[in-house]
Amino acid sequence: MVHPTSSHDWGTRLMFSTWGRFIYRFRRPVAILAIVLAVASLSLASQVTGALSAGGWTDPDSESAAVTDRLADEFGAAGGAIIALFRGEPGDDARSGAFQDEISASLDRLVADPRVSGTVGWAETHDDRFVSTDGTAAYVVVQLAITDEAAVDEMPALRALLDEPTGVTLQLTGVAPATQDQAEQSERELIQAETVSFPFAALILILVFASLVAAGLPLLVAGLAIPTTLGGVYLAAQTTELSIYVQNVATMLGLALAIDYSLFMVSRFREELRRGRDVASAVEITVATSGKAVTFSGLAVAVGLSGLLLFQPSALRSFGIGGALVVAASVFYALTFLPAVLGMLGPRVNALSVAGLRDWVRRRLGRPVGAASTVARESRWERMAHRVMARPFAVLVPTLAFLLVLGTPFLHLSQGIPDASVLPPGIESREASVALSRDFRAGETSPIIVLATVQGSPTDEPNVQRILDLSSAVDSVADIDRVEGPFGGLKDPATGAALDAAGVAALFTAPRDQLPPELAAGLDRLEDTYIRGSTVRLDAISPLAPLSPAGTEVVPAVREVAVDGVTTQVGGLAAQGKDFMASQSETIPWAIALTLGASAVILFLLFGSVVIPIKAVIMTLLSISASFGALVFIFQDGNFAEVLGFTTPGFTIAGNPIIMFSVLFGLSMDYEVLLLSRIQEAYRRTGDNTASVAEGLAKTAGVITGAALIMVMVFSAFALAESITIKSIGVGMAIAVLIDATIVRVLLVPATMRLMGRWNWWAPGPLGRLADRLGFSHVDDEVVAPTQVPSPAA
Repeated sequence: MVHPTSSHDWGTRLMFSTWGRFIYRFRRPVAILAIVLAVASLSLASQVTGALSAGGWTDPDSESAAVTDRLADEFGAAGGAIIALFRGEPGDDARSGAFQDEISASLDRLVADPRVSGTVGWAETHDDRFVSTDGTAAYVVVQLAITDEAAVDEMPALRALLDEPTGVTLQLTGVAPATQDQAEQSERELIQAETVSFPFAALILILVFASLVAAGLPLLVAGLAIPTTLGGVYLAAQTTELSIYVQNVATMLGLALAIDYSLFMVSRFREELRRGRDVASAVEITVATSGKAVTFSGLAVAVGLSGLLLFQPSALRSFGIGGALVVAASVFYALTFLPAVLGMLGPRVNALSVAGLRDWVRRRLGRPVGAASTVARESRWERMAHRVMARPFAVLVPTLAFLLVLGTPFLHLSQGIPDASVLPPGIESREASVALSRDFRAGETSPIIVLATVQGSPTDEPNVQRILDLSSAVDSVADIDRVEGPFGGLKDPATGAALDAAGVAALFTAPRDQLPPELAAGLDRLEDTYIRGSTVRLDAISPLAPLSPAGTEVVPAVREVAVDGVTTQVGGLAAQGKDFMASQSETIPWAIALTLGASAVILFLLFGSVVIPIKAVIMTLLSISASFGALVFIFQDGNFAEVLGFTTPGFTIAGNPIIMFSVLFGLSMDYEVLLLSRIQEAYRRTGDNTASVAEGLAKTAGVITGAALIMVMVFSAFALAESITIKSIGVGMAIAVLIDATIVRVLLVPATMRLMGRWNWWAPGPLGRLADRLGFSHVDDEVVAPTQVPSPAA
């Protein structure tokens, strides 16, 4: 049933109309205050990079997080670490005294700094793990007295304490250096994307509006919304951890949404002026119609992003926080600054028209100019809608099949967590990280850590045997090369034979002054490294990249190992990756359900129909699945790698699909609200379903196409990023918006609206009355009295 326009509908419209009148009356103060707010945000926005983190990819409630806390509390491993890689020339011997002297001289001033607690390398241990397989390079673990997070801000000062060795190349990696490099790279890519996308966005706006003044307004709104958003991100980062990539996504969305919303508002304002409205009425009607659509569109985008707030890892949650700030800033300026400026400009919004030459050519050809050309443009979209609705099944079936085929690569999705290797070649921390995994014994710097707790002293013979049994069982797990601990490999000092559990227990319990000094010192080091109270640390070495899908899959097998009398907890980088993936998988269904359910409720309240929300959700899922298929096809499978300039890691970056889903679902609802609002306006006025769909498409298709082109250009600009994390999001979202604004809005919407007929606007009696009572349903500005329109047969 299509519900009559009720007094509640008029009440909602009156609220937005009142706001429009208020903005027009105080247009100058409102515009000035909006500018002052944006300018004030610039000082905060300029500091946002330093407030963000490259971490946040761990679940704080996970087993691996508990292991990290225990290592800090019980083993004194609270400080971070920097890995200094020293690479010599071919033929150099990294074990030689000269090479080690160069390392020592390079690190002397750094080691003396109070922020550094010590170093571990070949000089301290004579362990070959610190030397490359070809013997020409060595690394030193610089142990910090401060956390990795705190070390990020200290990296410039710490780096300044290093002296360049002679004839040896020095590179740093680790959490702090990689975070700093990611922050700098993120900032460079942000500037690059803005530089590329703004000119193209301006060009598209000029083509859409054919006026330099009108085209400049959306860019001006984006220029206000982005620094305000980044200022809000900076403030939010003072209370919670936010990902370094939030500023990229915030800028990406800020450009897209601010331009989108402004495009809708300016188009409606110019349309009202063409219909003979005075400036005050045009502003009022624009806010009452497009302003309300923008508000609900923003709410839909915010709802789409709200699902990310359910995730435990702060990196995912931060995208929801940043996205909400983007939406708030974009809607705020679209409903305040923009109508205020439109009120001040009035008809001058069409000034500096670039249509003069076109009109001159049309006059020379004897064709109508001005408004007639707009009508002609609209009629083409109307004809397209009628052609689609004339054969709805012939359009619907192949279109659905095409979208489903595009989505098939998503069926073999494999996710992994990004590390320094996803940074562009040439970045120091990335090159050092790749060298460590390629040129040294694999897995040495990122073992799987097992904390084994026993009853009583770990050096009692029964407990020593339990620890040895546990080490042997973990060692037998596939893709584990060896297990290091305090008891394995110990030999009888007299005979050189391997010690059994009784021998190990006797050795550890023997008075140290009765043992050779070197042996006593070695036992002290083993206890200090591996034993705390009744807990023993074991390091399981795997040659697999710890954050790759294969590397994280080793963790469950290690966790399944059980020995009577021993309680274990498993941590380390691979375990953190596995726990992140498990946490994400558990939360994704709830996040999707929240997004779909809340979006459906918003559409129901806005349109008073239960059919529209269901149809909108299904079509949006189709377009998103197609973009996900492209994401896997390109970035996981490596297709078009040379064209796009990346090296596939062999997996899809974990978190990207759910981030894209949340953003794209909101953006898709954005277009849905705009298009269906105009269709509903026409239907309430005429009661003719087919004519209303054609009219709504004719009035919005040009705007939607222009907005989509701008979004595609903005997202494609981020596809130029060298970081595969941002590049893949940019490409995937550009494809999704293109599909949504063309295939979905131009083909699927008219076809399904035609097939459903009057049932498009149906709701059961109680729900229909609820929608009327709440009064959010859209009302055409030309409706002057409630009108009963036809309802479908029961």
